[in-house]
Amino acid sequence: MASFASFASSGTLRLEPDLRKLRATSLATEKAARTSLSHPRTLTFTQLEGKSELIKSLDLQEALSRIKEGLKIETFCYLPLLRECIHQNSLSGVQIVHGHMIKMGFYRDLFLMVFLVNAYSKCGTLENAHKVFDNLPGRNVVAWTALMTGYVHNSQPDFAIRVFREMLEGGSYPTNITLGISLNACSLMKSIELGKQIHAYIIKYQVQHDTSVGNSLCSLYSKCGSLDSAVKAFEKITEKNVISWTAVISACGDNSRAAKGLRLFVEMLSNGVEPNELTLTSVLSICCTLLSLGLGSQVHALSIKLGHGTNERMINSILYLYLKCGWTDEAAKLFHGMEDVGLVTWNVMISGYAELMNHVKEDLSAYHSGTEALKIFLNLNRSGAEPDPFTFSSILSVCSRLVALEQGEQIHAQTVKTGYLSDAIVGSALVNMYNKCGSIDKASKAFVEMSTRTLISWTSMISGFAHNGQTQQALQLFEDMRIAGVRPNQITFVGVLSACSHAGMLEEALSYFEMMQKDYKLKPVMDHFACLINTFVRVGKLEEAFEFVKKMEFQPNEFIWSRLLAGCRNLGDTELAIYAAKELLKLKPEDAETYQLLLTTFMSAEKWESASIVKELVREKKLEKPTDWSWISIKDKVHSFNPEDPLHPEKSETYGFLNELLDKAQNFGHDSLENFELKDEEHDTMTFSSPVHHSEKLAVAFGLLNTSNAATVRIIKSSSMCRDCHNFMKVISSITDRKIIIRDRDSRWLHKFVDGQCSCGDYACLL
Repeated sequence: MASFASFASSGTLRLEPDLRKLRATSLATEKAARTSLSHPRTLTFTQLEGKSELIKSLDLQEALSRIKEGLKIETFCYLPLLRECIHQNSLSGVQIVHGHMIKMGFYRDLFLMVFLVNAYSKCGTLENAHKVFDNLPGRNVVAWTALMTGYVHNSQPDFAIRVFREMLEGGSYPTNITLGISLNACSLMKSIELGKQIHAYIIKYQVQHDTSVGNSLCSLYSKCGSLDSAVKAFEKITEKNVISWTAVISACGDNSRAAKGLRLFVEMLSNGVEPNELTLTSVLSICCTLLSLGLGSQVHALSIKLGHGTNERMINSILYLYLKCGWTDEAAKLFHGMEDVGLVTWNVMISGYAELMNHVKEDLSAYHSGTEALKIFLNLNRSGAEPDPFTFSSILSVCSRLVALEQGEQIHAQTVKTGYLSDAIVGSALVNMYNKCGSIDKASKAFVEMSTRTLISWTSMISGFAHNGQTQQALQLFEDMRIAGVRPNQITFVGVLSACSHAGMLEEALSYFEMMQKDYKLKPVMDHFACLINTFVRVGKLEEAFEFVKKMEFQPNEFIWSRLLAGCRNLGDTELAIYAAKELLKLKPEDAETYQLLLTTFMSAEKWESASIVKELVREKKLEKPTDWSWISIKDKVHSFNPEDPLHPEKSETYGFLNELLDKAQNFGHDSLENFELKDEEHDTMTFSSPVHHSEKLAVAFGLLNTSNAATVRIIKSSSMCRDCHNFMKVISSITDRKIIIRDRDSRWLHKFVDGQCSCGDYACLL
């Protein structure tokens, strides 16, 4: 065969031969191709009964054993045999039939040998298919197309293009089917340049209106990210079928044009085209993107009406939509109503609850979603189903959010047992889980043991060191990553800058910021500026921090202004504090914590008049006090705490032990900071809760009571810790000789209290 080197280097196809016969012969050749490749002489074993003594039953193995004995058969018996081999994916069967064809002298029958190429291709042995092709007594467009189809279906698109090129150079004329296959090959390669060349050829010979060609063009441009071209190709199709509509709707969903995809779906229905299950799942995917529960439920009803209600793919799409939109009761009802639950459905339920954790507004709801995901994973194991890498990565992400180390360790053991620990995605999820749970040593061990380290795993480990206060290890690992030839991305630099911020390394942070832009051509985003501003504040350079904010290309977010406001409070700069507070309140006008922070700033500076104004504003706005919830996971059970929740079964015991801890802390030298709280004198109610029994103190008391003396107490808090609670945790870690890890709403920091010290360097407690 001709060399492929020139194509590989140039990436071009010469489509110049005069193919004027194409238009005259395309329909006939296309019909022949369809007949030979899709429905070749569709004779069943039953139809052949009585015409040959060989074919007496539908049992393939019996028929194959008979021909292995050397029994002579008629030529028309080979086709149903090969078709049954394809149906059963029996390579050995194809080889037996092939051997018999050679023995009987039928290797010169072009029709049979072309179908043999098709059979070998469908059974996944392209080497044998190509050998048969090379020895064909003649080559027609059906033969070329059969070989191309085999390469495309076996994910070898570059060889399919090679065959296409050789076909053109050999003077054969492609049919519409051939052109569609070549476009599918370009789609797999994501080579829009080759696709455009074939498209130009299609336009030249005026076959762009053909349905199959138009569908392939639409799919090509969609996968290459050119939605406008995909829509134009769709619009050129004369007779649009359900595949055409599905292709363009999917293209809109894949290219972030969800609203346009929905409009096309409505237009499709208006034109009387009945959607199939692929169309409906594409629309449901778009509904997930838009979080459109109303439309999604209508699509669900339509799927039932059209008879797709029990289709597993359809149910999975609906389940994911319902979960992502928070319609958990309906999702559970649908899930429990399924007779046979496959692994994909289990994964949908777990990943759906994991996604819901990111979308719900309340931290408590997010926590409940996570615990539900853990329950489903437990039921999956009890059902006898085997988790796959997707299952493990999803459930490990849940453990990360819940700081559920015990469950994470159990899942780690299961990945070892099932052999999926070597999977790069699972390994990265495992590293991230240990990092988020504050177990940096186990995260490092998991990282070192990874057989393949991806950019995600490097970045996760760098960020883990940064969040756990190990700046030098984070920066050294970043240098190791560069030496290994792994190119960092924007998220990697967020981890690096966060590490610098933690240690107050301003010059180094600015140097890495410059490296990111000059050496790696990465454009800074909000998180990069947030890390730098945090560093300025940490080293006490407020003026420089505000100047840096002015140089940003976009408006600062609430995190940046809250950091600046906290820095002003800590350094006593009330003028800049007022400015930062005003900007913060523009973004969060009803945020009670901002008013609390501003109030403490004024009262610390003894500006009583300004403090009174803040109090009056709070009363006028009738702001609700910040949600104060904390959670702790012990022995596969999650316990939640709120100072105003009277329903906890062990509340009295927990409060009693907490009071003992408060007394011990006071004897140890801990004096509770006076908390500047707002009081509504008319109703005698507190706008902000007292720090004495904040939820994290209750959770720590419960954890110390119900875990062994060597166990680390791990807690999640719905809001930022106040100074009093932060100081209390340091003292308690020293008194009890226990490690206490608290992850609060400010997830950029992990508070790891050990021997009276915190990994955040006493910087991240803002209130």
